[in-house]
Amino acid sequence: MFYIIGDIHGYYNKLSGLFEKIKKHITDDDTIIFLGDYIDRGHYSFEVIEFLIDLQHNYNTICLRGNHESMFLDYLQGKEIQLYMYNGGQATIDSYIKMMGALRLPEDHKAFFNNLKLYHETDNFIAVHAGMRPGIPVELQSSYDMTWIRDEFYVKQYRWPKLVVFGHTTTINITGLPIYEIYDDVNKNIIGIDTGAGYGGPLTCLRLPDKQIFQSY
Repeated sequence: MFYIIGDIHGYYNKLSGLFEKIKKHITDDDTIIFLGDYIDRGHYSFEVIEFLIDLQHNYNTICLRGNHESMFLDYLQGKEIQLYMYNGGQATIDSYIKMMGALRLPEDHKAFFNNLKLYHETDNFIAVHAGMRPGIPVELQSSYDMTWIRDEFYVKQYRWPKLVVFGHTTTINITGLPIYEIYDDVNKNIIGIDTGAGYGGPLTCLRLPDKQIFQSY
């Protein structure tokens, strides 16, 4: 089984609460995939990263890069500062200052951010943060599209040969349905699971292949 978890955005309580629900189901043969956007907006980005690093020591875990991790890395190099602030970056800065006394990343946090993957592909599905550009093989997709794309991915009338599971765009902004509803388009063969944990919604986990849904509340 694969347990795929959407955008966390610094909400440690939602992450820990969701994990309490799913951990009793997870076996040594299962894999947990996180779709990115671990930080920003919520007040506990440091604790979220600590949790994920610890999880990697005890479970088969794959962590993907979201656009917020890309922005954070740029910010640390003095790039795109206004963009990062506009997108909730101050919450992450404050979180690290609170825990470390300054905006300083522990070595294991640096390694975590620098080793995030852009996507994970299996025989049956592709997990990616934002989506992909139709008609382009996954290995040729740009890192920008995989972390930032929106309408050009999920609006296009295109059926993906493999199921694509993504986060990044809150499902309510795609469907207009209640914020806790996932977006499962069987015609396009895509599933969006960002149910707005950073905006008052729950954190969602999709289990494959049975499509069982778990949420933080």
